[in-house]
Amino acid sequence: MILSARSLHLFSVRPWLLTTLCLVLAACQPSQDDVNSNEGNTDTFIRGKLNTAPVNIDLYDSDEADEQTFEVQPASNNVQDSDSLEEPSADEELLADKELSSIKQQPTENTDSLSSDSSVPTDRENLLAGKQTDARFCLSDTATNSANSVLEDCRRISKRLASVSFEACTSANLKAVGCASNDGFPLYVTDFPPLKSRTPHGRILVIGGTHGDELTSVSVVFRWIEKLNEFHSGLFHWRIAPLMNPDGVLPKEATRVNGNGVDLNRNMPSSDWHEKALLYWNEKTNQDPRKYPGASPASEPESQWLLDEINEFRPDAIISVHAPYGIVDFDALQLNTAPKSLGKLRLNMLGTYPGSLGNFAGINRDIPVITLELPHSWVMPSQAESTRIWEDIVSWLKKNIDTRDSASQQN
Repeated sequence: MILSARSLHLFSVRPWLLTTLCLVLAACQPSQDDVNSNEGNTDTFIRGKLNTAPVNIDLYDSDEADEQTFEVQPASNNVQDSDSLEEPSADEELLADKELSSIKQQPTENTDSLSSDSSVPTDRENLLAGKQTDARFCLSDTATNSANSVLEDCRRISKRLASVSFEACTSANLKAVGCASNDGFPLYVTDFPPLKSRTPHGRILVIGGTHGDELTSVSVVFRWIEKLNEFHSGLFHWRIAPLMNPDGVLPKEATRVNGNGVDLNRNMPSSDWHEKALLYWNEKTNQDPRKYPGASPASEPESQWLLDEINEFRPDAIISVHAPYGIVDFDALQLNTAPKSLGKLRLNMLGTYPGSLGNFAGINRDIPVITLELPHSWVMPSQAESTRIWEDIVSWLKKNIDTRDSASQQN
């Protein structure tokens, strides 16, 4: 800024004006957070493969910063950064049941089915309702698990995620379940079954990577698999799916939605889906393509796999890992059992939404669902914090999940 001679004379006569001007100019300067968000500034980068703007790591202890890594995310990616300063969108702030209670039902066409047989609607309804049926969408007891295909898929996963090494992926003992993503990538689970010496307290389903642009949700689950490989004691029967949405995670530009452009966490067949899901998307999200619930409930192969898994495995609790809100969410009929904290993350219940897993499993099926929202989508928590979260989850499960008496009565 250039000042005229008259202006300089004025400031010499009234020095308080100069002080005021300096304060105003200081207020107009970008904050340090704004400076750090410039792509050219790499001073705050931590080791890893992320090729994009640095992010604020204040949610983690400074003495743990050297343990963190960035997951791979190209600078050109147009998905929202985990550290966006924007407020959460409306459908992440409001309870759908309250907001849409006065909206009339709008008929939707059910375009998908299991087959062309006239009896299929009954099978499909039984599947959606979780009733005992031999019908399945895709889950197969006889699914083959080609070693070469697992190795190749692990190469893709480890190349995509800085925190998941090829060795960590291959040692996870991933098994194909007979289901595949919209683009044909196999869906994998790993099982930590009961031990002969101990009756498990219950069955726990763990899910990572529901939203493809939440990369840390996949990597943290792989870390927990490593823990169980070393310390599985038979306390619970664990079934873990680290990558539910490979079509969203693996491409160069990660996307929240699956390969068909559907938000998998709005595609579960909750009891209010037909009445509210598309209306909610239209009226509360302004047809945000990142939140599209699909043409019908469980229209997507990934959602169909999860529905099959819930019907077949019958979990007593579900742990679903997301990012980047940095909180613990909880959906169940008994809300007073919610964990107050997991690691540094504190309980902050976001509410239920049409087609969400929390709505479908937690409310409709009465299966407690802990939704763990990591603070960052692309910045990994430290190993220590990942372990603390895991230990707190296990402690909560030990206190709140114990089906041994009911299991013995059934036997």
